[in-house]
Amino acid sequence: MQDANARFPFMARVLIFRQFLWGAAFYGTYVLLTKFFLDELNYSEADTIMMMGAFGAVGPVFSAVGGYVADRYLGSFRAVYIGYTIYTIGFFLLGIGASDLNVPLSIFSIALIGYARGLSATCPTVLLGNSYSATNRDAFQQGLTVNYSINNLGSFSSKYLFPFMVAYLSYQGNFFIASGLMSITLVLFVRYKDQFIAVGNDLDRRPVSMKMWACFIAGSAVMLGLVFWVFSNLDEGKYLLYSLGICAIGYFIYEITKATAAYKYKMCGVLITIFIMIVFYFYYGQMLTSMNIYAINLMDDHLFGLIPIRPESNAAFNPLWCFVLGGPVIYIYSWLEKKGFSPSIPTKFSAAFVFSAIAFSLLGLSTHFVGDNGKISADWILWVHFFQSLAELIVGALGAGFIFEMVPRYLSAFSIGLRSVALSLSGILAAVISTRIALPKDQVLTPEIIENVYASYFFNLAMLAVVMAFVTLALSKVIATLIRKGEALEKEAEANVLTAES
Repeated sequence: MQDANARFPFMARVLIFRQFLWGAAFYGTYVLLTKFFLDELNYSEADTIMMMGAFGAVGPVFSAVGGYVADRYLGSFRAVYIGYTIYTIGFFLLGIGASDLNVPLSIFSIALIGYARGLSATCPTVLLGNSYSATNRDAFQQGLTVNYSINNLGSFSSKYLFPFMVAYLSYQGNFFIASGLMSITLVLFVRYKDQFIAVGNDLDRRPVSMKMWACFIAGSAVMLGLVFWVFSNLDEGKYLLYSLGICAIGYFIYEITKATAAYKYKMCGVLITIFIMIVFYFYYGQMLTSMNIYAINLMDDHLFGLIPIRPESNAAFNPLWCFVLGGPVIYIYSWLEKKGFSPSIPTKFSAAFVFSAIAFSLLGLSTHFVGDNGKISADWILWVHFFQSLAELIVGALGAGFIFEMVPRYLSAFSIGLRSVALSLSGILAAVISTRIALPKDQVLTPEIIENVYASYFFNLAMLAVVMAFVTLALSKVIATLIRKGEALEKEAEANVLTAES
């Protein structure tokens, strides 16, 4: 199709708009859950941190399973369609659960949301990639970055507004709004069903047998039960999440042994990149665990002394900066390429660790500037998010694109899910470690507690990020060598085919 050679094909534009709606619904809900569990459901800080870590981890760790199902049984579009339907139901039930503070229904609702995320998370990237022609891959990479920025625009809008709207709509009203946003995506799926199927995989264009549907429903019931069990048994549940993540990586290693020689080298490069991602996304996980609790306890409610902001809305700084910095980052990449310097994605990870080190150093430093009101200025948190968001933006959209290009197409959705597995493992690890700064309810925050609990924790994270910057830089050279060998073998195989045909 001629449209597939455009900078932004039509279906890419539809998928990017879908990303805005999803970002607004999901992250608007996410930002409210910490205070919802703390204040409304009366969870402790430690249990709330673990719940947020589990909620952030469950969807990503199950996304490898969801990607596998999409690759082998259902098709990418079907997986997204079903997943987004379950999202809509999950947000709606969460609103009902919040209206009467029903803890089991609230947990079941976020279990539905976690399951929906696991089933559908990898497939939009596959659909977006298939919207572009095979000769238009540079535009695909740009499309990924724009998609990532638009996601952050939706995320910022809801993260900033939803906490303010709680005063007028209560928690249930916001959750119902999230359900409404997701229902709009279902309208898009129905309106452009044929076009979505066209950019799906081969399975989307084939009927699914009744036996397969029965297996899928039974498997979904088991997965949903496991997710509900994880949320209801957080101490034991984290080990299940660890096990699932390790099994997903183990399966990828198994696929490496079956791949062609060229793909073996490239997939080994992906495997090393997954390790780097796990460590990097550990810092991402801190934003919704330790950093969020710190801001809720100590951040004041005005930015620059003028702009009102709820402490739980501090997470809105992240998507704001990602959206603002998206264009400049693309420009810098283009400028570097014109100068003949095109750093590899693993090298960019190394730079990202440097920015994370700066972010957490500033966070630790902020503990020394508590005002007379017992709060730190929101400006500190804004600039912490600037550096951490810059780190995230450097690698966030490109990690999935890198994996997509390095693996066989029959493993595309599953392999993209490995990025989410990295996010899951690092997220639950971040939650477990972040419980070290959890304080008892009604704890008075003295200067000694702020110094011994918060400052030392954040400065230690900063030092670890510096170490990882050097480790990643060394590993980037190993990855580059593996990719070069894989590409050389591909060219050799293509040359042999041409010789045989002639």
